Amino acid sequence: MKYKISISAIVFILSTVSIRSANRSDLSISSIPDSLIKSAYGVIRHESTEFEYKSPVNGTEKRIFAITILDKKGKEMADFSYTADRFHALKSFSAQLYNSNGVLIKKFGYSALQNTNWSSDLANDDKKYFFDCQSPVYPFTIEYEYEVGYKNGILSFPFFCPQSEYNMSVMKADFRLILPDTLLYRQKAVNMTEKPLITKIKNTATYTWKIENRSAIETEKFSPGLLAIVPYLLSNPRHFVFDDYTGDNTDWQSLSKWLSSLLKNRDILTDATKNKIRELTQNAKSDREKVKILYDYLGKTTRYVSIQLGIGGLQPIPAAEVCKTGFGDCKGLSNYLKAMLEVAGIKSNLIYIRYDKQRETIFRDYSSTNQMNHAILQVPLANDTLWLECTNPNVPFGFIHNGIAGHDALVINNNSGSICHLPNYPDSLNIEKNRATITLNQDGSAKVSSQKIYRVKMYDNNDNMIGMKSTEQADVLREDIDLPNVTIGSIQTKENKSALPELSVDFSWITPMYGNKTGTRIFIPVNPYRSMNQWVRESNRRHNIKVSIGYKYIDSLSIKIPVGYDIEAMPASEKLQSKFGQFDSRIKIKDSEILISQQLFLPSGVYNESDYAEFMALLDKASINYRSRIILRKKEQ
Repeated sequence: MKYKISISAIVFILSTVSIRSANRSDLSISSIPDSLIKSAYGVIRHESTEFEYKSPVNGTEKRIFAITILDKKGKEMADFSYTADRFHALKSFSAQLYNSNGVLIKKFGYSALQNTNWSSDLANDDKKYFFDCQSPVYPFTIEYEYEVGYKNGILSFPFFCPQSEYNMSVMKADFRLILPDTLLYRQKAVNMTEKPLITKIKNTATYTWKIENRSAIETEKFSPGLLAIVPYLLSNPRHFVFDDYTGDNTDWQSLSKWLSSLLKNRDILTDATKNKIRELTQNAKSDREKVKILYDYLGKTTRYVSIQLGIGGLQPIPAAEVCKTGFGDCKGLSNYLKAMLEVAGIKSNLIYIRYDKQRETIFRDYSSTNQMNHAILQVPLANDTLWLECTNPNVPFGFIHNGIAGHDALVINNNSGSICHLPNYPDSLNIEKNRATITLNQDGSAKVSSQKIYRVKMYDNNDNMIGMKSTEQADVLREDIDLPNVTIGSIQTKENKSALPELSVDFSWITPMYGNKTGTRIFIPVNPYRSMNQWVRESNRRHNIKVSIGYKYIDSLSIKIPVGYDIEAMPASEKLQSKFGQFDSRIKIKDSEILISQQLFLPSGVYNESDYAEFMALLDKASINYRSRIILRKKEQ
């Protein structure tokens, strides 16, 4: 039997198919549970990442994910970016934009991507692809699908971390590894199940991990960091090939042996350079002095540049080449100093470390190169061990800066290696001190002579002031004074670049409103240097409390009472102490001066979220004392 179909019917059928394909009820905002909308700017509707291992040098990553952006605060979550290099190529890309009802608005293909080879590095293999998602309406959903080809070696499998930002929730996500069933691989699951679902077909095994219904996380003051909270998975092959170099990643000893092999013949220096080193160190009275001479010489004759070409992301530039060109990356500069010290008869070790506040530790049970992103030099001396930052000549000799102090590191030593923990400084040494003499006038204006001192870790947070213009220094100092219309006068800085460094800043300032004058009274602040506005209380604390850097604030202020005025009221002295720290405030009168002495000590530590109220009680009391007022009253005639 034959059927006749009119043209209009064909058009209707085609349009119906188009409408159905353009509607995704599963992407409608109404299908998102309320629990996943709370505190969220964006919601991952679904995410699926699959990696297929084809050979030691080739593999394919396929990823498809959709994210709903609830309002403009989550706009950047909708953008796409990928960095390709010698080992990764972006093979395909597509995107579909949907409105809040899941109706298709627009499609995008590979041609919609923008790309650039620009980088702050001197040289690398990177090619950055990006797509700026623009939607005429909110909420909206963008769905991406792309494929990445792995080539020239596989050091690790894709990083699985679907909840990659604050204020992002996840409905469902999965990660699949497709490997030969004989391939040995390693994994490290954090805040999620370690055990995958395993299915086998012929000679292939598929390992699957799933994550569902993860509520959005809001940023909290004193948070342990996002990676301490969210689920993620690291995985890699036990045996690998990378840029024609074969290695073993069974454990840290195996990986260290491979990293050590990359240093072979990289420490050779010319005879002329060796003679220069001997000349520089011939009058040194100790090995420590020799190290300092060569460390200073490195800082004067070289500069840091990032070079990440192929295996060069892991292998140092030859020492002779760094010496000749005068530049190198962290590995190259550290290896060059190592070679110079060898000529001077001093042994040292290359150290790989994580320069990252998110990750201070290294997983002892999971070896991988991507847990480190920086290199320094360890110099074990008879009575001390030096940890030298070779990329920044401004770091004081013997000082372990904030980016690495207290971090885990991998020591490469004679074809082997071990995990070590860098020393840290006692919290009590990290000091920020204010000294001020305030000459208060009868109209509430004041002239102030002030000194600010930063020590150890507080020095490291503020040593950039040395290289600033005076106007920039004035801006920084003005921000620390919680008073209106402050004018900064002369500024003098003095730096003590010892192993326990210190920066002192002497400056003067004036303000027409140090105190608020009302009738016969002047209301003046106890301590304008410590407004404590940064202490923001969360009504429902969700995560542990972490004080990463312990410190001590020390303030000494002398206020000269203007002629014709007496003190009508002032806060009582107060001393507080708890397991979270101490606060001490003392105010007294001496002749015609008000003497204010205040200290806040907040040690580093990690505390349970149930301690939040008690923790904040200390900070609230300190804030109240800092922000309290002294009342002066004009004497009766």
